[in-house]
Amino acid sequence: MLFNIESDEGGEITGYVVPDDYEKTPVLRVLCEGKDIARISCREPRPALISAGRHASGLCGFLINEAQVPGLAQMRSLEVLDEESGLLIYRRNLDAPGIQLRLFRLETHLFPLFGLDATLKQHFDYFHRGIERFGSETATQVFHLDNAPSLYVSGRLTLRQYEALLYQRFTWVTLLHDPYYELAERLTALKLAHKYDDALLGPRDLKSFKPAIDFATTLELNDKDLSRAFAEMSGEVIASLSNPIARQLACDSSDGPLPRGAVATALANLATSGLVGIRERAEDFAEDLEQIIGIPAGVARIAPLLTPVQALANQLRAIPEVEVLLEVDIDIYDQVRAAIAAAG
Repeated sequence: MLFNIESDEGGEITGYVVPDDYEKTPVLRVLCEGKDIARISCREPRPALISAGRHASGLCGFLINEAQVPGLAQMRSLEVLDEESGLLIYRRNLDAPGIQLRLFRLETHLFPLFGLDATLKQHFDYFHRGIERFGSETATQVFHLDNAPSLYVSGRLTLRQYEALLYQRFTWVTLLHDPYYELAERLTALKLAHKYDDALLGPRDLKSFKPAIDFATTLELNDKDLSRAFAEMSGEVIASLSNPIARQLACDSSDGPLPRGAVATALANLATSGLVGIRERAEDFAEDLEQIIGIPAGVARIAPLLTPVQALANQLRAIPEVEVLLEVDIDIYDQVRAAIAAAG
């Protein structure tokens, strides 16, 4: 999806939304104080989209005015969302403008830290979490939003695909899991994937993690069965579960092979971040993040680790095949943890 706001003249807002579906006409929701006040189809022609082969009819532009939204010119705050995806297209926030910072949080957890994102939402005009669920084109579009100086984005993306945009436009931060705990959390989430459908994992994840979901669904969480399962896992499952941190930080794509020197590449990329933390010292990360954003202490909150997942992580530590599966991530994490400890 491509989208942008072209102007907000008070009583008239114009822009465009280009959906992933070549023939679909986008529909927008307009909200004020969290309540729907209008539903608007994109009926303004954009001929360039037809010539570029991006849309069948080119009817992707929109015009929101007083005829559709009475009192629009006097509204100090409103939101415009894409109806199908729920993606925020535009936010007017005149009474409480957000912090003038473009912040990206690289999500490294399969079970995302949406609770942390929620505590920060009110401090930004634009807010997009779990951006990987919308695909790479939409993520790129969000990073290109020139009219959004107050912007918060989180997503489990492959860093190198977006590094040029990030380094030029954003402060970015990340919080790393202990690799054994992350694997334990992934297995727990994947085991529940069929039960919750795309409420837990997005459609793209359900597809890409299918071998791992099938593996986790049949997994019996006791020492003997775990050891056997990891000793017999297929190549597809290994590819799906191995070294997720290294893949995000050192690969050109999420399904590509790890390059030589992946640890050094990952650490070099982490060095460009405004803040790197580890989950076992989550309070330190939250405090540092509050200082970067410029918000009061205690605002940023991170959910505690789960006891059953910790117990599974301890089981995984005793399995040699798991150590091989995560060896690059373990090396990265150990070096980051040592650097954080040395810094106090």
